Amino acid sequence: MSEHPPRSRQSGQAAVESALVLPLMVFLGLGLIQLTMMQQAKLMTEYAAFAAARTGIVWNGNNERMHDAAIVALLPTMGRTDDLLNLGKTWAIAQAYDEALQLLAWPNKNSVVPATVNGSNLFGQVRVDTVSPAWYSPIQSVWKLRSGANWKELDFDGPDTYPEVPALESKIAKFFNLPLPDNGEEVYRKATVLSIRVRYWYELRVPFANWIIFTAWWAANAGVSLGGAIYKPTLNTQVSMTNQQGGMNQVAMAPVRGLAHERGYNTLYRIEMTVLWGLATGSIPLLSSIVGKRYFIPLTATYSMRMQSNFYYKWLMHLNPDWGL
Repeated sequence: MSEHPPRSRQSGQAAVESALVLPLMVFLGLGLIQLTMMQQAKLMTEYAAFAAARTGIVWNGNNERMHDAAIVALLPTMGRTDDLLNLGKTWAIAQAYDEALQLLAWPNKNSVVPATVNGSNLFGQVRVDTVSPAWYSPIQSVWKLRSGANWKELDFDGPDTYPEVPALESKIAKFFNLPLPDNGEEVYRKATVLSIRVRYWYELRVPFANWIIFTAWWAANAGVSLGGAIYKPTLNTQVSMTNQQGGMNQVAMAPVRGLAHERGYNTLYRIEMTVLWGLATGSIPLLSSIVGKRYFIPLTATYSMRMQSNFYYKWLMHLNPDWGL
C-alpha cells in the first residue's frame, strides 16, 4: 500500500485553494492601489480648496476663477502633468469631463442648487461653493457699509467711509478704548472672510477594485450590510459567498441618504445618487456610450481666508443662510 496520497488528489486540492485565494489576493492588491490613489486625491482636494480660496480673495470672490484654480490643482489626479504636452492633454480631458458632467440631467439642478452662478459651472466635476460671504441681514445695518442693504461690494478694509459718517466719535470709540464692545465691527469682520467648499467627483479608475469599492461605499451610505459573493452582492446578509442570487440591481434598492453638511450646499444630495448609479451601471453614458461604466465618489474640502479685495455682491450664493456668519 502506498505511503503517499495520489498526486492527482494533491493537485486537485491546490486548484481549489488557488481558486479561492487568488481572486481575494488580486482584489487586495488592486484595492490597496485604488485606496492609495483616493488618499492622494483627498490631499489634492484640500490643496485645491486652498488654491481656490487664495484666488478668490484677490479676484473679488469670482467663482469662475476659483473653479479654474481648483481644477488646475487637481490635474495630477486626472492624468500626467510632468511636461507641457501632457499638461495640455490632461487639461483638455478635465475640461471635457467638467462639461460632460454638467450636461447630465441632475435632478436637483436649478431647484436646490443653481446650474451656474454668473456662468460658473456648479454641476461639473468640480464645484466651488462660496459659503461666506453670504447675504446676512445684520450686515446691512453696519454703519460703514456703503449703500446699506443695497450694497454691491464689501470693502475689505473700508477706511474711506469713516470721515463721511455723522457722529463719528461714537463710531470709532473702540479705537481709543479697546474693551468697548463693537458688534457692528465684529459682524463686518466676519463678513469679509471668504470661506469656500470644493466638491470633487473623483473617478475610481483601478479595474475590478473600482466597482467593489463603489458598491461598498454605496451600501455604507445606505447604512446596510451586503452578503453573498463579491461579484454577486445582495442585501441578504445571511447567504454564503457561494450564493449566486443578487447583483447590482439588488444593491440599487438600498435606501441611500446622501451626505449632508452644516454650511453651504450638501456634499451629496440623495437625488444626485441616482445619477452616480446610472454612471456606475452604464445606463447613463458619459462622453461616449463606448466608454462604459464610470465610478465616481465625492471628495470635499473647506478653506477660509480674509478677503484682500472687495467682495462683489454678484458672486453671493446663499441668502440669509441658517448658519449665519
